[in-house]
This record gives sequence, C-alpha cells and structure tokens, in this order.
Amino acid sequence: MNRDQIVTKGKIEQVAAILGVNPKWAVAVALVESSLGMNQKSPTGCRGVFQMSGIAMKDLLEAMERKDDDMIDICCGILFMRLLLRRHGSIEAATAKFCDPKDRAFYVDRVLDAMKG
Repeated sequence: MNRDQIVTKGKIEQVAAILGVNPKWAVAVALVESSLGMNQKSPTGCRGVFQMSGIAMKDLLEAMERKDDDMIDICCGILFMRLLLRRHGSIEAATAKFCDPKDRAFYVDRVLDAMKG
C-alpha cells in the first residue's frame, strides 16, 4: 500500500469503529471497490472510495423511509453538511443550501440563532 492508501485505510477503520461496523469488512469493501481510493471514478458512474452510485443512494433513501435508524440518518446528514460546507465555504452559505429554497428567508437565521444558545 502507498501512503494515500494507508491514510484512507486508517480513516475507514476509525469511522467504521465509531459507527459499529466491522472495520476489516469496511476496508475490504473499499479495497475491492477502489483499491482504497486509488480508483475513485468508475466507467459505470460510481464514485468515491466505496464506489457509491445513484442506485445505492436511492436504496439508502428508501431504507430511511422504511426504518428509522438514527445512526444512518445522523451520519448521512453530517456528511452532507460537510459536503455543503466544503463546496460553499461558509456555514451561512452551506445552511442556505441545506434547506428548501422557499425557506431560506427564515431558516438560515434560525440555525445561526440556535448555534448561539
């Protein structure tokens, strides 16, 4: 393994352990899917270390609608927030993209106020 793969492996092991997933299993899937991040773009449209696809995301959404699993909901929500923050550069701008566009006039202020208290 090269340095990047070792770093990715460590991240996977840490997150898997926190989330109660067998770290060896998570690393093995990532190894098979993307060689631990070395091949993050697939000709079939899958992306990332775990080669997630639109089909996988649709399945996740359907599962969240059928069964309430707080850990999946929390992890997905926080990771989406991280993506928005990285993309938009500030909490305010990311928050504006997190909510329904019709709600932006009040939503961002409510979130910022809640952060104070």
